[in-house]
Amino acid sequence: MPDPKEMRPVYAERFLRSSLVGVCLLSLAGCAPAESVDGAQPDAGPLTAADYTAAAALLEGNVAGLVKNARVEPHWLGDTGRFWYRRDTEAGHEYVVFDAANGEKSRAFDHDAVAVAISEALELEEPLDGSSLALGTLALAEDLSSLKVDVGVGAEAQRVTCTLQPVSCAPAPADAAPADRLVSPDGRTAVVARDDNLHAIDVETGDERPLTTDGSPGLSWGKWPDTTLITIPRRKTDWPLPPYMTAWSPDSRTLIAARVDERRLPAMPFVEWVPTDGSRRPVVHNLHMPIAGDTDTLEIEFFAIDVETGTSVPIALPEGHQVNGLLDAGVLGWSTARGQAFIVVATPDAQSAALLRVDLVSGDAVPVIEETSAVRLETNTLMYNRPNIRLLGDGDEVVWYSDDSGWGHLYLHDAQTGELKGAITSGDWAVFDIHALDEEARQIYFTAGGREADRDPYYRHLYRASLEGGDPVLLTENDADHMIPADPIPLFTVLYGTAPGEPLVRPDLNLFIDTWSTVDQPPVTVLRSTRDGSIVAELERADASALYAAGWQAPMRQLVKAADGETDIATVYYAPARALPGGRHPVIDSAYGGPQVYVAPRNFMEAHMGRNPIGESALARLGFAVAVTDGRGTPGRGTAFRNAGYTEFTQVGIDDHIAAIRQLAEQHPEIDLERAGIYGWSWGGTFAAQAILSRPAFYDVSVSGAGVYDYAAIYPGFETMTGAPVYEDGSSKRTAPDEYPANWAPLDITALAGNLDGHLLLVYGDLDENVPPVQAFRLIDALVAANKPYDLLAMPNRTHGAAGEGYVIQRTWDYFVRHLHGMEPPRDVTVTNASVPLL
Repeated sequence: MPDPKEMRPVYAERFLRSSLVGVCLLSLAGCAPAESVDGAQPDAGPLTAADYTAAAALLEGNVAGLVKNARVEPHWLGDTGRFWYRRDTEAGHEYVVFDAANGEKSRAFDHDAVAVAISEALELEEPLDGSSLALGTLALAEDLSSLKVDVGVGAEAQRVTCTLQPVSCAPAPADAAPADRLVSPDGRTAVVARDDNLHAIDVETGDERPLTTDGSPGLSWGKWPDTTLITIPRRKTDWPLPPYMTAWSPDSRTLIAARVDERRLPAMPFVEWVPTDGSRRPVVHNLHMPIAGDTDTLEIEFFAIDVETGTSVPIALPEGHQVNGLLDAGVLGWSTARGQAFIVVATPDAQSAALLRVDLVSGDAVPVIEETSAVRLETNTLMYNRPNIRLLGDGDEVVWYSDDSGWGHLYLHDAQTGELKGAITSGDWAVFDIHALDEEARQIYFTAGGREADRDPYYRHLYRASLEGGDPVLLTENDADHMIPADPIPLFTVLYGTAPGEPLVRPDLNLFIDTWSTVDQPPVTVLRSTRDGSIVAELERADASALYAAGWQAPMRQLVKAADGETDIATVYYAPARALPGGRHPVIDSAYGGPQVYVAPRNFMEAHMGRNPIGESALARLGFAVAVTDGRGTPGRGTAFRNAGYTEFTQVGIDDHIAAIRQLAEQHPEIDLERAGIYGWSWGGTFAAQAILSRPAFYDVSVSGAGVYDYAAIYPGFETMTGAPVYEDGSSKRTAPDEYPANWAPLDITALAGNLDGHLLLVYGDLDENVPPVQAFRLIDALVAANKPYDLLAMPNRTHGAAGEGYVIQRTWDYFVRHLHGMEPPRDVTVTNASVPLL
C-alpha cells in the first residue's frame, strides 16, 4: 500500500505535522554537553540576520536527516534470523542484509545494476544513481531473488518489479487498495463508506453491494465525525480515509462498525477569511461540534455486521460508557471459535472503565474486567500509545494494564470470567509499553522505567517477564534511553500513517534490535539476545557530524527537585550558544505541561528533533538559556506524580518549572532570572498564558499559541483531566447558556487577565479545529475588559499545525529578542522550517 504520508495533499500535511512526541563517534568534546558561554566567547553586539539564519539552520525540520544511521528498521527474511535494512552512506543510501547466524553484513542486491534496470524500465529522464538509491516502498523476496518498488511519490509513483539474478526490471500495476477501503484479512472483500452507508466490494471483480441501507445525512455509517478535528482539511482536499472505527474479524466474516449520529449537534462556525480557492467572499465552515455542558452530544452506536448476509445487531454498551472516538483503542482482540470481540469502554471522565466481551451474534456485551478511580483510568502511561492490553490464545486470557497500585503494571486475567490470575509485574516503577508476547514460552516483553537504581526514571529499558509473575529480566544494560518505539493508537495509524514497521523484538528468533542514546551521546544500534540481553552484533553507530557542523550543541539533562523540595523532576538545559554584552542571558521556559505526555528530551534524537515544543536549539543560538521541564501532573511516573494538583495540574506544573529554572540558575551563572520568558503551543499555549498571568513576578514575556483558556467553551473530552463540569443543579449539563461550572472556575485562565504585567503574544489559526479560535477571542475579550495591552498574531487558513511554520517561529523570536534582549530584531531575513516528519 502506498505510504499515506505521500498521498496526502499539502494542506492536510500542514495539519498532520501538528497533531494531534547517536553516530560515528566524535571526540568526547564533540559529544559533550555545551559549556556555559559566560566568558567562553567575546561579548557580541545586536543580533543580525546572520544570527537568525544560523538559528534557523537548527530548527527541527531543517536538521532532519543530518544524523546518519540513527536507527535500524528491520525487514525480516522469514524465520531465518536474517533481515535487510536501509543504511545511510556518504553518497546516499544502500540496502544491506545482516545474518545473525554468522554476523555477516552484505549488500542486498547489485545497486548499480538495479538503478540502471529501473531507469530503463521507466524511461526516466534522470537515471537513478546506484550509489545513492532511495527507494521509497521496497519489498524484497525472502530468498532475495526479486524485489518490487514504487518509484516516485503519491499519484506519480510507478510500480516496478525486478528479478535480481540476473537483474531485470519491468513496470507493473500497483496492487494497493485505495486508501478509503478497509480490506478483509483474507484479501477478498473491501468495505467503503459512501453516501452515509457501508458498501462491500469484491476485490477481484470490483462488484459492489450495500451492507447497510438506513444511513442518512447526519446519521451515517463509517463517517468520520467532526469531533475528530479533521473535517476542514478533508473538505478542502482529497484525503481518503477508511470507514471510521470499523474493524474486520480475523476470519473475514464479521465487521464491527460505527453509525455516527450528529443530527442534534449545534454548529460551530469556522470562518475561512481568505479562501484558498482565490475567491473574495469569506467561507463559513459549520461543523457539528458540541461544547462542554451541551445537552445534545455526539452519539455513536456500534454494530456487528455479518458480511455475507448483511444482517446486523447493535452492541449494547454499558450505560454511560463509550468507546473514545478521538483516541480510541479500537477492537483489542477476537475469539474466532467463540464468536467474540473484546473492546474497552469508559465513562467520559475516565473514572470508570471496562473490558467488554461482545457476542457477535447477539450483540450482548458482558463486562469482563471493571475498574474505577477517583481521578482517571488509563490503558497506557502515554495517551497516544497503543493500550497495554493483549488477548492471549483464542480469547482465553488477557494481559490487563492498571495503575490501581499507584504504578502502571501488567496483570493476567481470565478473558472469559475476568478472574485475576496474578500480577505479572509489580513495584515502585512504571511499565511503559508492551512490545512482544511469546505465548508458547509464557513470556512478555515490555519497556519500563524507574526500576533500575540511580537511573533516569524516564529512560526506557526492555524487560522480559513470565506471565506467571516473578522478577523481570533486564535485557538492556546501558544507562541510556533505549529507543524501542511504541505502537500508536489505531486512530493515529489511520490518520498519520504511523503504522509500526516490522517488530524490533522477535522472541521466536531469540533476537531484538536495540538503539540507545542520551541527549549528548549519539545512537548506537545493536542486535541482542532475548534470553539475557547479550550483544550478538553491533549494527550501526550513528554519524552526527553534519548536525554538529550545522552548529548544534548538545543540551544537558538532569533530575532536579520539584517545588515541594522532595520530588525528582526532569529538566533539559540548552545553554546559550551566542555571547551577549555583559555575559548574562535571559531564560526561556519551553513548555507543554499537558497531563497526557512528557516532553523533556530523553535521547539524542529528541534533543534535536522534538516536535512540541520546538526550537530550543535555535533559541539558544540567539543567546537565550532554554529549559524544558516535565513537572508533576505529567505522566510516566506513579499516580501520585501524575495526579498532583488534580484538577489544577498546570498550577503545580508551573511551580515546578520555576523551581527547576531556579536550580539551573544556581548551576549556570549566565542565567539571568530577572528576564524570564515562556512559550508553548496547544496545551503548552495554555500553560504559557497561565504562567505569565498567575506568576507575573517571575515570567516577563509569554508567547501562547493555540491555547485552551476556557474549558467551558471547547468540545467535551477534557473531563478526563479536569473532572466533569458541575453546574448549579449538580449535573454536567447547562440549564442556561451563560451558566458556568463552579468546579472549573480555578481552571478559567480568562479570569486571570487582570494580572497581566508583562508582554503577552497570542497566536491562533483561524481554521484550527483542535483549539478553535473562540479560545483566543475569549482571552482577548477578557484582556480588553481588564484594559491590558496584548499582542496578537492571527494566521489565516492555518490549522493546529501553524506552530512549525517559519513565520510563527520568526515572530516568536522577534518577540523574545525585543522584550527579553531589549534589541530590535533584524528585518532583512526570512525564517523557514522544512517539513518535520513524524518520528
